[in-house]
Amino acid sequence: MSGLARVGLAVVAALLLGVIVVIGSDDGEPVRDVRLLSGAAWLTSSKVGQVTLLDGSNVEVAAQVQVAPAGNSLEVAQQGSTAYAVDQTAGTVRRVDGGTFDLSEPRSPIPDAAAGLTAVPSRDVVYTVDKRRGMLAYTDPKNLAPRGDAVTFAAGTATIDDNGTLWAIDARTGDLSHVRDGKLNIRRQVAQPGNSELVMVNGRPVVVDIAGRKAISIDSDTGRPADPIELPIGATESVQVSGSRHDDRLYVVLSRGVLNVCDVAAGDCGKAISLSEGNAFGPAVESGNQVFVPDYKTGQVWIIDMQRSRVIAKPTVLTPDVRFELLVRDGVVFYNDTNSERAGVIQLDGTVVNAAKYDAKNPARGLNGTVTPSAPPRQTGSSQAVPPSRGGSVVPTQVAQQTSVGQVPVSPGQPDVPDRSDLSDPPTPLASGSSTPPPSSSSSPPPTPAEPRLEITMSTTTPTANQTVTLRVNNLNGDQPVSAQWTFGDGGTGGGTTTTHRWATAGSYMITVVATLPDGRQAPTSVTVNVFAVPTVRLAVSIPGGGGSVSGGGIDCPPTCSVDLQPNTQVTLTARPDATHQLGSWGGACSGSSGASCDVTVDTAKNVTYTFESRPVPQATLTIASPTGGRILIGGGGTCPSTCSVTRNAGTSIQLTADPANDRTFTSWGGACAGQGATCSLTMTGQQSVSATFTLIDPPVITKLECGSLGRGTFQCELATTPAQVQVRWVVDGFAVPDENDSKFMTHRCGSDNQASITVTVSNARGSVSRDSGSRCETGS
Repeated sequence: MSGLARVGLAVVAALLLGVIVVIGSDDGEPVRDVRLLSGAAWLTSSKVGQVTLLDGSNVEVAAQVQVAPAGNSLEVAQQGSTAYAVDQTAGTVRRVDGGTFDLSEPRSPIPDAAAGLTAVPSRDVVYTVDKRRGMLAYTDPKNLAPRGDAVTFAAGTATIDDNGTLWAIDARTGDLSHVRDGKLNIRRQVAQPGNSELVMVNGRPVVVDIAGRKAISIDSDTGRPADPIELPIGATESVQVSGSRHDDRLYVVLSRGVLNVCDVAAGDCGKAISLSEGNAFGPAVESGNQVFVPDYKTGQVWIIDMQRSRVIAKPTVLTPDVRFELLVRDGVVFYNDTNSERAGVIQLDGTVVNAAKYDAKNPARGLNGTVTPSAPPRQTGSSQAVPPSRGGSVVPTQVAQQTSVGQVPVSPGQPDVPDRSDLSDPPTPLASGSSTPPPSSSSSPPPTPAEPRLEITMSTTTPTANQTVTLRVNNLNGDQPVSAQWTFGDGGTGGGTTTTHRWATAGSYMITVVATLPDGRQAPTSVTVNVFAVPTVRLAVSIPGGGGSVSGGGIDCPPTCSVDLQPNTQVTLTARPDATHQLGSWGGACSGSSGASCDVTVDTAKNVTYTFESRPVPQATLTIASPTGGRILIGGGGTCPSTCSVTRNAGTSIQLTADPANDRTFTSWGGACAGQGATCSLTMTGQQSVSATFTLIDPPVITKLECGSLGRGTFQCELATTPAQVQVRWVVDGFAVPDENDSKFMTHRCGSDNQASITVTVSNARGSVSRDSGSRCETGS
């Protein structure tokens, strides 16, 4: 094909996909900005090792690319218009450019990864995850070059949220991991160990704990789990879970033939739609307000109208008993048989439009680009170490930290083995009478190949239990190995010149590798590695001044105020005040957090403080009505009407005393003191009120004054008045009587004539009145 024709095909492909906008770039090269038309999806065809771009608008093939040998297990991840083809047989990833359909070279970001390998692309990095072994590698989105060595990660479902955060649930442990800005955070035992899945619901992660029969929504910003939602899962029931992209709906397809719809925001899983019992269903997908459920047993797709909660169509897309993919791109629903050419689009009304991804009779027909399939799968499994031949020079090196600045130096004391490839036998003398030497091919043996000298390098010289370690075998004297078989001293094996391993427990292990050189020779070497126990970091909490408790992640302070955790563990601490305190403020590693809870990632030893504030004592107010004709004396200080409102701590006692004016008398209390005497005792509580009534007294009246002889020389007077409380003054014969006499009775002596002239004056605040009387005394001896 001519260069002009190839350019024409590229332009047509670009126009089919979208619009190419040429803009400037820093290095002077133009940058294409390809905008994919709505509803185009990359589909895999494992049977022939291809990926196909199917345009959902016209259900036509837009591109067809060979990415792997026929028969290899394929998976594809799509980021915009670009595809990342994962060869799960070879353990490689390749990038298909969405504008030109150029295919990158295969990359193995995680050595020895195979069936568990998956790719999760984001804006600026492609996460490659080995779901089976629990490993993670960061790779460049353009050339798929690894950014550092693979690291230990959750072994289970991995997905990415709208903010570019990678989430994964480890089904073995129930631990939830997330990577944000290159930092790993682990929240322990979010789900029960054994069986769990992770799906995205309306942009946030939801852990489906199948073993525990519950769904747990996760806060995307903090990683904090919400209260679980109970799921109606039977004890032996298989489950398929998925989530709505734009609504708070979790779809749970049960093997008994029921689609349960859970509103994760409301915590309700009450909506159930019957399908068909005994069929084999896959996970549901959503387009608009309709849900599509694949039925592998019948080859149909159940279409459910969510607004009416009823099945509206059951189109047949494939023959029965075929497991197929069902996916949605930009609202278009695609189905795909990965093991045949069959694919197509399911419209919202149930109409099926079929398409062939490739020519079944000639799969190579119509391919884009050059066919460069993935490398064949690397050998794995164990291989007995081959002892070096007698006199051989295979020299194991010390375990060394692998760096990017060249080879690890040979350990001291290990002599270099000379390269004898330049030595040859002495020349053969010419035969008598011969004028020319015999041909060298018949007279000289081939040069002796250099003795290999192997070294093992490791990504870390001090691995810990369950830490992923990358190992590489190099030849320091001659050609590099083309393959290798490894044993790790714990029963584990590996294949390839670069491999990974992790040891489950601490201890000393012998690593042995048998490397195969390009000429077929094999050479072994061994080295011992010490694996250390997983380090722990301490989280310590203190509560200066007391006043409550802090708990979470093993902390229950007091009394348990510190805990040792694995690095990168994420913990939610919650403060709870006691009855006399209220919430205060966080300090230390939680500085800046507000509210009762703080999320802290314990990547190093960290200290957290919480200071509770004293709770204000509840106050009670007593209001006293300003009295007329008297005053109220307040215990503890104060008098009404000067002070007629009293505020004290609730629960305290107070005493009030009614004090009438001189022309008044206390009559009664009103309000909180009703029924008590002139002195009232109260317990302060809430809002209370009190009043006192004073009555005006009457002017004095003398109702009785009787005086008479009391014996020889003395007499007595008896007085009665109203009101009873008055001041009395007695005068006898012009002289005031001393106060020792009772105010109502008076006794006095008569004068020399045995007679007495008496005047009594009675007074109060209202006035006074006087009355005169006389008396005779008895005479005689």
